Amino acid sequence: MAAAEQARELLAQLNEALAFEGQTREELEAELPAKVLVEHAVDTRKKQKWMCSQLHVVKFLLEFLDQRDSSPFEQKTTEAAVRSEMVQAKQEWKELKAGYQQRVEAIEEAVPHVLAQLEKGQHLAQRLKEALARYEAQRHEAEKKARDARERRQKEQEQLEERQQQLEEQAAWLRSRVEAQRQELHRLQGELQSQECVASGWREKVERSSALCQLLETLQGVRLVSASADGIDMELTAGPQPMTPDPQAATPNPQPLRLTLCWTEDGSIRVRSHSPLFPPPAPCADVRGTVLELQHSYSQLAPLLTEIQVLQARYPIDWQPQERRLRFLQPSAVWTLAVEPGYPGGGGVQLLAVQGQRGHGDPRAWKPPQETPSLRDWLEYLSTLDI
Repeated sequence: MAAAEQARELLAQLNEALAFEGQTREELEAELPAKVLVEHAVDTRKKQKWMCSQLHVVKFLLEFLDQRDSSPFEQKTTEAAVRSEMVQAKQEWKELKAGYQQRVEAIEEAVPHVLAQLEKGQHLAQRLKEALARYEAQRHEAEKKARDARERRQKEQEQLEERQQQLEEQAAWLRSRVEAQRQELHRLQGELQSQECVASGWREKVERSSALCQLLETLQGVRLVSASADGIDMELTAGPQPMTPDPQAATPNPQPLRLTLCWTEDGSIRVRSHSPLFPPPAPCADVRGTVLELQHSYSQLAPLLTEIQVLQARYPIDWQPQERRLRFLQPSAVWTLAVEPGYPGGGGVQLLAVQGQRGHGDPRAWKPPQETPSLRDWLEYLSTLDI
């Protein structure tokens, strides 16, 4: 603040000085430029010199007329005095002229320096004004920020106090709730102990029922996956396959078959198979009969379906469950095999049709060397042919 006051005082003094100098400069510029003023002064000096000489002549003539009646000696003395005064006046005029010339030269030399100093002072005054203006703007901005900060801090303090009061009220309410919940917890713990005694009895019953259900599923091969108002999901499990003397011909145990039984609007049951190899039966009205028929069909088809699943990983085959036909796709021919009912236990496999690049062939022309070839034997045999 002290520096700002000193700067203001300095600026006021500088403005006073510049105002005086500026007025003189404006008067000079209002008249004529400096070069014209110098020429005018020289011309005026010449005219003054001529006028002075004319005045001296007039003075001499007047004195001569006044003293024409004087004696010759006085006249001579007067003329000599006049000449002496004229010489002295000329000498003084020359000295005045020389002094005037020196003053004019000194003024001409000082004028650019004074003008430069004046412009420098004006420039410094302008810079000082700008600095003071910036200082005032920064001071006002700082005061505004400080005022805003105080208001914001006061507002935050009020909000904090209000929040603290709310938290205290909420803490008191929570303490009361905690106490009430603690009492409720004691009551529920007592009820829980009584309910645990009841649940332990139900748990024993459920365990016995679950063990019984697992036993029935193992014995019957039917497992209930889920049930809803629209249908039920279940899995059928076939029994283990009989062991064969040929390890390569042995097939793994069949995977469980996933089926969905849905009730239609007319009350019948529609079966949807989750396996593309197993053909679903026609809709039936009896749930028990449908399940028994599905269990019987799957137990008969399980070995065949398991074998087809294994062969699909090795050969490009297409199983048609409704016609019980298997198509073997080769680049040179398409072989169609018919699987008889009861395979592999009672039925066999026959070559039904051959579609080659040159047309249909005679199915009786090709047969594996085995007496009763299986699907594996047929596919191994046909994969070696090229027609």
